[in-house]
Amino acid sequence: MASHGFPARRTAALLDVSESGYYAWRTRTPSPRALRRAWLTRLVRGIHRESGAAYGYRRVGQELRDRYGIHLSDTTVEALMRAAGLRGRAGRLPATAPAGGARTPRRRWIVDVRAFTTPAGPLYAAVVLDAASRRLIGWSTAATPERALVHRAVMAAVTRAARHGEPGAAAACEPLPACSFTARAGSLGCAPVRAGVGDREDHAVADAFWDTVHRALPAPPSRPDTHVVESRLSTTFDRFARQAFAAGPVSPPAP
Repeated sequence: MASHGFPARRTAALLDVSESGYYAWRTRTPSPRALRRAWLTRLVRGIHRESGAAYGYRRVGQELRDRYGIHLSDTTVEALMRAAGLRGRAGRLPATAPAGGARTPRRRWIVDVRAFTTPAGPLYAAVVLDAASRRLIGWSTAATPERALVHRAVMAAVTRAARHGEPGAAAACEPLPACSFTARAGSLGCAPVRAGVGDREDHAVADAFWDTVHRALPAPPSRPDTHVVESRLSTTFDRFARQAFAAGPVSPPAP
């Protein structure tokens, strides 16, 4: 109401809220949840635009799962579309609807999954790497390879990148990074159905990252169970991520 010209003091009194609280809210840094919601809204906008404004919330949600491994409820996707003023078209969709997940020639995120063996069984780790800077953006671990493992890693990447301003708020009109999944992630059944497949360079980036991780971890005989490996992986990943983001944002390569 204040942004539409109503006096802030009268508006606060009418709504029975603190005027000082209103001004504190205006200058408060958005929460990670709000930033992640903004990123998801941009993904939804991109999918809706590529469909020729034809997709409704069910098809948009399906595209999020098939391309990026992001699993959101229909209610959440519907709420994101409603808040963004987006609606699908009624009737049968054209047969030439866009397909595939690697259409964006700009920045890419590389998603890979690796298994760590222990006497108690394997532990699977999914990581999200920035193809341009080779930074670790997000990760997740689980005892079994599943698409939910990738979903958690991608959502962690969205939250962390949004928190550190990659891409910044000023670039709200720019497309978000596309996700490329390695052949290893696909062979383990963790890649989405219509995910973009990484090229040779993407696989080289992933392999170089894992080589660094293995040098930082103890040798296999020192891995008594999955809990120890998970704890050491989490510590290592967190250190890598903090070191990477301490260097500041990297500009995306020219298309």
